[in-house]
Amino acid sequence: MAIMASAFVMGCAGDGLKNQQMLRGFNALQHKNVGWDDPKSRKSVQQLAAMGSNAVVFIPFLEQEKENSLEVRKSAAVTDIQLQSAIRYAREAGLKVTIKPQILVPGSWAGGIKHSDPYSWQAWFDSYSKRVIECARFVSGQGIDAFVIGTELTHATNYAPWPKLIAQLREILPESIILTYAAHNIEGVKTFPHWQLLDAVALTMYPSLGETGTKEEMQVYIDRSVEELRLAVAEIERPLWVLEIGMPSAAGASARPWEWQSLKSAKVDLNLQRDALDIWLRALDKPWVNGLFIWAWYSDISSGGAGDADFTPQNKPAEQVIRRYWKS
Repeated sequence: MAIMASAFVMGCAGDGLKNQQMLRGFNALQHKNVGWDDPKSRKSVQQLAAMGSNAVVFIPFLEQEKENSLEVRKSAAVTDIQLQSAIRYAREAGLKVTIKPQILVPGSWAGGIKHSDPYSWQAWFDSYSKRVIECARFVSGQGIDAFVIGTELTHATNYAPWPKLIAQLREILPESIILTYAAHNIEGVKTFPHWQLLDAVALTMYPSLGETGTKEEMQVYIDRSVEELRLAVAEIERPLWVLEIGMPSAAGASARPWEWQSLKSAKVDLNLQRDALDIWLRALDKPWVNGLFIWAWYSDISSGGAGDADFTPQNKPAEQVIRRYWKS
């Protein structure tokens, strides 16, 4: 299938993955205090853009009861009206918009979804496809720039009929919209078999950065991961988007930067987050990296701050590090 021509695709298979301008931004999440349909959230999007971001990812959440549930439902976490408002604010701010559906599973995560037989996989994927197609229809006329067909669905990589869903989405979405899949870490990039049907390779990336949290140790781990990623994507001949990197501002988080369940009780370490994101931003400033999105940015402009151990860099030293890189 031909790669769609668009200014949003910073290179394509025939271009040798030229990096004309890296997409840079955040996964923007709705805060419980300020919904996307609240006009106050516009200020948060404007602040995101003022930091030097040129793109943003919004997440319409889906949900299912258990890892082996056959039914995927639309989550009430973000309503259609709220998503529509978020997209509008982002476009007003001049940001490129990616829509990334993501499944919530109580007590687990999307990568834990699994089934024991082909019938169950097909029934689940039919339900999942229905929800993703509903989402695509809703956003198709709102000026978005990219759409993610799935996020971290590790066990579904080889059991689900992805080509059928990709073809259906091509029929629904405007030709200029980029399609990609968010693989879970570098291993997910290696095992997803359908990159040639998509317009970009993408992944979420939360490798362990060592136990000590020192800049020296994190540098070694990050350099190793970036080189492994380079080798993994070298022959795929698609633009590469790192759709998620992040680090909580929590003591000890370097060992397990994906961990979020214990953050409310964690000891705050603002310097760890600052140093980790500083190293990531330098290490991923490569001609073969076409997009980089940090987790996360909230709709409430007052989020984060000195007493917050969450992933957001808002109102923390890490925010100034990001601003320095992206505004220069």
